[in-house]
Amino acid sequence: MTQARRYIPEINLLRAMAILAVIMIHSTSNALVQLQTSSSFYGIYVFLHEFAVFAVPAFIFISGFVLTYNYVGKPLTGGAIAVFYRKRIWNAVLPYAIFSLLYFLLKNQFAPPADSASKFLGQLLTGQAYGHLYFMFVIIQYYILFPILLLALRSGWVRRHIWWIGIALQWGYYYLNREYIVHQQGWPGVLHRTGSLFISYFGIFAVAMWIAIHYEKILAWFAARPAVRRLAASIAVALWAVSGAYYVYLRYQGLVHKDWADGQVFAYTQFFFNVLSAIALFLIANLLLRRPRAVWVRLLGNIGICSFGIYFIHPAVLYYYRDIPVPGNGLLFHVYYACEFLSALLVAWGVTWAIQRNFRWAWILFGTSSAPKKKPGATR
Repeated sequence: MTQARRYIPEINLLRAMAILAVIMIHSTSNALVQLQTSSSFYGIYVFLHEFAVFAVPAFIFISGFVLTYNYVGKPLTGGAIAVFYRKRIWNAVLPYAIFSLLYFLLKNQFAPPADSASKFLGQLLTGQAYGHLYFMFVIIQYYILFPILLLALRSGWVRRHIWWIGIALQWGYYYLNREYIVHQQGWPGVLHRTGSLFISYFGIFAVAMWIAIHYEKILAWFAARPAVRRLAASIAVALWAVSGAYYVYLRYQGLVHKDWADGQVFAYTQFFFNVLSAIALFLIANLLLRRPRAVWVRLLGNIGICSFGIYFIHPAVLYYYRDIPVPGNGLLFHVYYACEFLSALLVAWGVTWAIQRNFRWAWILFGTSSAPKKKPGATR
């Protein structure tokens, strides 16, 4: 499997759908605080906010798929590992550090406290400089571990079974945390923030690895069986919708009626919804590409190309947008939150696109792999 890997345009569409979900979560969070649970619109905002929780797992899935698809089967020499880490430093760690500093300054109103250096370093090393940056902390953990995972994938048995190995490790950690870790005092705070640890998403990362390893065979198998492909896609999308609706229902019951589901039931539901989301959205992206020249497909593709910058920039847009007072519970209330979503998307997208297109130093902010390419190459 050392041949050049083909370009997979579905990935950018999947990135677009994931970043739209990220912005939906962030732009509706305050609405849930402002609205009374008795409001007839509360359920709509719960749905918009909670159904979008697949966003981060979808990005984890993308990372697992792209990394595995591009690197599995390639020689894993010391030089190759050094090149891998050097690329991740330039493409992820450097932008993460720059935006962590910018958000640290923004959070402190550009008047850093006396002990700002130590505070910033602590937040940088734990993904806490601003709320959304925990995701980069998780991704960097995967980058650190990935060469070890590639070594493991040299085993044919591991390549065949990596999907359930990852799920088993994730759920093993879930029970270890529930029964032991949460009861420990004096342990580093990051160990109690399970959402900031790679192992909390390892199941979906491993599923993505398995799909990437067998992707060409999967495509060939389905290409020979179009009826089966349509049936499988329909089932996957239906299961995604049902699991998402049930997940939202559990959240709604807890938020409105204080009837919280058992933690284990809730965790299982969220996990299956997240995995099905990534698979279903991947299939939907493939379906959209049947009309690649459609304006909205091209726009989605561009959002996907700009998604890294949109991810970094949109919280700053929300930060300033929220200086605008929230109207009452009438029509203007809903217009306000619709405009919040659109402002975060359009401003962050526009700024990212303009910088990527016009400045050679754009790679410092968004990495070299996020720049638009005139000619498609391998999947990034």
